[in-house]
Amino acid sequence: MTGLEQARWNFFAKMYIKDVEAFAIKEIFPKFKLATVNLDWSPKRRSSRGGMYADGPGINMAMNHLCKERDGNVYRVYEYKSFDSDPLIGGFYTRDKHDRLRMVIVHEIAHALQYYSYKLNSFRCKPHGPAWKNFYKRLRQEFINPRLEDQAELKREYENMIKKIESKNTFEKRITQTLQRAASK
Repeated sequence: MTGLEQARWNFFAKMYIKDVEAFAIKEIFPKFKLATVNLDWSPKRRSSRGGMYADGPGINMAMNHLCKERDGNVYRVYEYKSFDSDPLIGGFYTRDKHDRLRMVIVHEIAHALQYYSYKLNSFRCKPHGPAWKNFYKRLRQEFINPRLEDQAELKREYENMIKKIESKNTFEKRITQTLQRAASK
C-alpha cells in the first residue's frame, strides 16, 4: 500500500474515531476522552486493542490488517465466535471496504469505555462480558447497524459467490488431475 493510500485510511480512521468519541461523551460518559489513539501500520501487528493506557483510555489499531482494498463484492466481517451470530453485535456482510475498520474501531472504543467505567465505578468484568456488550451494542446501533444493507440478501449473494469459487476450484483440480494422468502415460 502506498503512503498516499495509508494517509487516506488514517484520515478516515481519525475522523471516524472522533465521531464515535463525541457520541460517547454526549451519550455515555461526559468526561470520557481517548488519551491514546495509535494507528499502527506494522505488518507484524495482527490485532487491535482498546483499554486503559498509562495516560488514560485508548485504542491501538492494527491498520495493515484492517485496511484492504475491496473490489465491491460482498465480504463477511467476523466478530468473536462467542457472539458472532448475535444480530446486534455479531458479524455481518457488507460491500463497503471501510466497514471492517469501522467495526473494529467501535469494538475497541467499547473496551476503552469499559476500562474507563472500571476506573469510575471500581468494578471489573470479563473483557467481552455484560458491561462491554452494553457499550458495544450502543455504539453498533448508532454507527454500524443502521448503515448495513439487507443482511439476508447479502448472505445469499456471498454464499453464491463462494459456490462459484468452489466450483471453479473443483473444475481446475479436475483439469490438473487429467493433465497429470495424461503426462504420466
